[in-house]
Amino acid sequence: MKNNYFKSLIFPISIEILFILGCYLSNPKDHIFLNFLFYLVLAFYFYWKKDFSLSEWWKTLRSGSRFWKQVLLTILFLSLAFVFTNFLESIFPDLDKGMIYLRADSLLKLMLYATSTILLPPIEEEIFYRKLVISFKNKQILVATTLLSMFLYALEHALAIWGIFLYMVWALPFSLSYIRTRNIYVPMTAHLICNMVINGIAVIEVCNFLLN
Repeated sequence: MKNNYFKSLIFPISIEILFILGCYLSNPKDHIFLNFLFYLVLAFYFYWKKDFSLSEWWKTLRSGSRFWKQVLLTILFLSLAFVFTNFLESIFPDLDKGMIYLRADSLLKLMLYATSTILLPPIEEEIFYRKLVISFKNKQILVATTLLSMFLYALEHALAIWGIFLYMVWALPFSLSYIRTRNIYVPMTAHLICNMVINGIAVIEVCNFLLN
């Protein structure tokens, strides 16, 4: 692969390594700040590198039914991945997933939680783990880089082997969606919708609890 491929990954992978080390070494209560900082730094970096365009995404959203069929298909496979991982967790309930600790016990932390679990991940994760990591040079490289992208995605969410495996399952529908369409805005849109539903409910529940 060209040197440009590796150069494009040096900074985001370095930031992820620092994030993981920070989670290992810091108090779990601080993970929510590290998580927000991780996405914020990547957001500025990808904006500076012009890896993403809001106007282009908006244009794609209005491109027609074919785009939305691809988005809905991605959401369907994400739902199947969710059911499958929940089934595995029910079989092995005692296995440690090593999840990153994100507790929103104040309004400030809730704002950070909402931003770093709903708004930023669909953009930063799809650009990083799909657009930058997955290479279409040939079939062998495509398979290898897809597995790498799934592993890096999982490693950013969980610190234990079991959790990494589960999140790699979660990453598969996003990866297949991007490979099939070669349109990063398809998995990005599906990712945003799923985050708004799943994490949005959690944000509303915590908000009600804090305000009451």
